[in-house]
Formats: sequence, structure tokens, C-alpha cells
Amino acid sequence: MKLRTLIIVTVALAVVTVAGYYIQNASLTTPQDDPLVGTSLVDGSILPDVNRIEVTKSGSTSILEIDENNKWVVRSLYDLPVDFNKLNTLVQDIVTAKIQRKITSRQDRMERLDLNQGTVKLMSGTEKTLFEITYGKSLKGGGKAFVFGREKTAYQASTSPATDADSNNWAVKSIYEMNADEVAGIQFSLANETWGVRRDDKEKEFVSTLPVDARIPKQSDINSLISRFSNLRYENVSERGIEEATQVWKDAQDQVRSIKFTLFSGETISIKMSQWEPPAPEGEDAPTSAGPSTTYLHLSSSQADHAINKLMGRLAFTTSSYSFTGIPVDITEVAELPEPEPEPEIKPEAIEVPEPEEILEKASPPGQPEIKQHIDGNSVIFEVTPAKKKEDKPVEEETSPEN
Repeated sequence: MKLRTLIIVTVALAVVTVAGYYIQNASLTTPQDDPLVGTSLVDGSILPDVNRIEVTKSGSTSILEIDENNKWVVRSLYDLPVDFNKLNTLVQDIVTAKIQRKITSRQDRMERLDLNQGTVKLMSGTEKTLFEITYGKSLKGGGKAFVFGREKTAYQASTSPATDADSNNWAVKSIYEMNADEVAGIQFSLANETWGVRRDDKEKEFVSTLPVDARIPKQSDINSLISRFSNLRYENVSERGIEEATQVWKDAQDQVRSIKFTLFSGETISIKMSQWEPPAPEGEDAPTSAGPSTTYLHLSSSQADHAINKLMGRLAFTTSSYSFTGIPVDITEVAELPEPEPEPEIKPEAIEVPEPEEILEKASPPGQPEIKQHIDGNSVIFEVTPAKKKEDKPVEEETSPEN
């Protein structure tokens, strides 16, 4: 096995050496006669020996490498798993590319090709480079300008691979996935209470975990909630210890939402998010917008040896505010409340309505003004008659003999 590996490496190095020879002497031939035109960009036989790939652009370098578990990780981003689809696309673009033509060996013309659009190295270990290519700008007819290694002759390749040197873009953004059919129950941490639902199997509807509960779980809303959190993704990541020392982290702990899923296997997954809102801008020259918020995502599994627990212990992940607002905080978001009991109906005939001109009199105590009221249309009119004084006596009329 070691002999076979040695032979492959020897052949690969020979291919690179021959290619270098032709490139160095390309200026002695015409573009049409260049022996590299029409050949493959790289010999695919070197791929079994490639265990490290470096992508460099604008001073940044993404390092992708096979770890001790024989899995591709982003060494330059806390050893997070590599997005293998993206990695496979890059390698395929390089391996399947053809050299379409020789462009130039003149330095002045090469400067116009913008040969700083990214360098890709296929390596065996940290010291041995099996293949190196630096890309320039895209050209008419498709493909990109490139040079091999540090050579001084530019060619045109038939493909235009994406040379991304941002390590964050190489990592898998999904940090936890679960099957919706595996969810047996959910516990909600609401504003005023803790409430939960459960089901006996995936074919049945969710019911309240309380033995007696008039509230009915909203099946469609709960299923949508499960779908939303079945694949948790992050946007950015940093070292947890460093992030915990920031004021943003501290202020975010004042606004927390959480939810817990129980699987039929018995495992529980707790999801907690804390959000920091930027202060409102002040002053005449302040921007109209306060800027985006920051939402931290923390997961934990009831299985002590679960990989997610170790990951969360050393790293701090941020996610979208959409995920934060998706966690319910009010019972009406996940349950239908019982209808309130209707108030007793009062029949119209049971209400005595006085006639418009009916006079309602109320007796007044002795020595008090006499108050009378009567209804005139829609108005109530009060009439007050002053009380009679005790010394006031009626004047008797003088009578004449005739009377």
C-alpha cells in the first residue's frame, strides 16, 4: 500500500514538473503550438494524496483539512465541519478544467489580467504542495485567466471556480438537525407560565400535558414550529470565552426565550436564545436606523456525551432574529382558549320604559326644596320648588259683610 502511494505521488510530482518545464519554455512557442493547450489543468491521480486545501485571497486564507476522524473540517474556523458540496464543486472545477489557450508571457499584459483573484493549493500535509494555481479575471468565451504556481505565463482555463477565502463560508451552517416525526413533546416557557404538549406517536395529535385543561393545542401552529426548529443554523461563530466578556453578550441575557423538545427516544433538546437590541440613535446627526440586533443561540442535549454539548461549551453562535421571534411567549400562539361564557340576555319587554311626558315625582323631606322631574323626549327636566318657611302664613282675605 505504501509503495502504491509512493508511485502515485511520484507520478503526480512528475506531472507537475513536466508542466512547469513547458510553462517555463512557453515563450519559445506560439500560442497554437503550446503543448499545454487542450490538456487538463491537473492530473486527477493526485487527489488520493490530497488531505489539505488552502484558498488565499486578499490576505485571508481558508484552510480545509482531513482531521483525525477522517472528516473534512475548517481548520481556520475552530475545526467546524466543511460544507462538502462546496468543497466538491471547487475540486471538480479544477480537475475537469481544460487549458484553452496561452494568453501571454509579457509582464505588462499579465498585469492587466488581474491575477489576484485567489490562489488554490492542493496539498499533502502542511509542507508538500501537489498543485498550485492562481486565478485572474474572467475572460470572454468563459473561463478565467490563471498561472501555475509562481510561473510567468498566463493561460485561460475553461472553468471559473469560486475562490472563497472566507472561512465562515466554508463551514456547514447547520449545527443541529432532528426529524419532525421524532418529536414526542414540547415544553414552552411562556411569559406567565410553563405549558407543554405531548403525543403518543407521530400519527396522533398533540394534547396538553395537564390532566385537565380547557385549552386546545393548535396542531398546525405546533407542527410549523417543529419544522422551523428541526434544522438550526447559525450565521457567525466566535470563541465563547471571548464573547462572554463583551457588553453585547451581557446585555443580551436580559432578553431570553427558550423551548424544549422531547424525542421518542427519550432525549431532550433545549434551545435558548438571547437577543441584544442596539440602543436607539440620538442627536441630529444620528442615523435613522439603530442597526441589526444580535441573537445568540445555545443548544444542549440530555445526553451528556452529545457532540453539541462540547461544541456549545467552547463556541458562541449567533443566529437570525427570525429564529428568536419564532419562539412562543404567549399561550394564544400555541393553544386555543375556551370561549367566555355569554352574559344573560335581557329581554326588551322586561324593561319598563316611561312614557315621554310621564312625570316622576320624588317626595322631599320637610323643610327641603321640592324636586320634580319629567321626561321630555330624550331629556330629563328637573323643576325645583323652594321650601315654605314656617313664619310664612297665608294672608286671609278681608271679608265684607256682603261676602
